[in-house]
Amino acid sequence: MNYRDNHKEKLLLKHLKKGIQEAYKYLYDQYYSELCTYAAKLCGNDQLAQDIVQQVMIKLWKKRQELTIKDSLKKYLYKAVYYQFIDNQRKAAKEMNHLDELKQEAILELIEAPKDDIEIKYRSIEVEINKLPTKCKKVFLLGKKEGLKYKEIAGKLNISIKTVESHMGLALKKLRKALRTTPVILLLFLFL
Repeated sequence: MNYRDNHKEKLLLKHLKKGIQEAYKYLYDQYYSELCTYAAKLCGNDQLAQDIVQQVMIKLWKKRQELTIKDSLKKYLYKAVYYQFIDNQRKAAKEMNHLDELKQEAILELIEAPKDDIEIKYRSIEVEINKLPTKCKKVFLLGKKEGLKYKEIAGKLNISIKTVESHMGLALKKLRKALRTTPVILLLFLFL
């Protein structure tokens, strides 16, 4: 089915709502690269732009039955990409605020802790970091020791931001498990 003409857009939407994959494939093929270019202009990172567009396309498919488009489909997609970008920015800012709060708590803990305890905990943390899988360890150290942002790590290692998030989450989970007696706050402070 050819959905190129504007009057056929309604048919495309109707087919999308019914779950016809050919309609979704057409939509994806037609708009994906154009939306990636737009997203890259918003965020300044090609990999992040692709992640944003992927998120929009996945949401579009999942919510296809509830889809209501008042203007054009193209305009709807551009707005969806913009709002996904804003949503991602808000989440990143929220994470940074949370980390700042954890740092403050860690500082207070360190002020009250004996120096010998801190050195022992620090060494045990280093041992556990060295046990992490190679890629996971690399992502963790780039983020926590070198202070790179997820976007920068993704660019440096040529992986997606989602992959960076996965590795970082895995690293923190393994370290939390291995270092049950060491507060996570201390762990974060030592590497932030």
